[in-house]
Amino acid sequence: GMDLEFPVRQTDVDRLLHLREIELEREAGDQSYGRKAYMAYVTEGLGNLLEWDEITMFQRKNGSFFNCPSTTAATLVNHYDDKALQYLNWLVSKFGSAVPTVYPLNIYCQLSWVDALEKMGISQYFVSEIKSILDTTYVSWIERDEEIMLDI
Repeated sequence: GMDLEFPVRQTDVDRLLHLREIELEREAGDQSYGRKAYMAYVTEGLGNLLEWDEITMFQRKNGSFFNCPSTTAATLVNHYDDKALQYLNWLVSKFGSAVPTVYPLNIYCQLSWVDALEKMGISQYFVSEIKSILDTTYVSWIERDEEIMLDI
């Protein structure tokens, strides 16, 4: 719709669109919460195929959708929201023109790192980082933070 030109053959584009259609058809019969969350998470490629009002149920307290800048931006383009715009503006002010794919990093991911460091036997080299992650996790647990409560 933006008249962008890509150095790919039309047959490649058609093949990708066909794969998207197959995935959408496969998902069409499923009206579960998990399916809705999945469709909300992959908003960038779906445009007007989504019910944008339904996606707002996945917005976090920080204004993001799944702590994902690209999902938040795609949602914002199709369904304006002040909190989503504030989240994106905050990320750009913090990181500049290149923002991380997920921010803030989810607690599960950080705890997985701690677990991996422990299992590899090298955790003694990361004591302050591990303490910081565990302290943050504990505070989130005590405050019943939405991120830790969403994925106990």
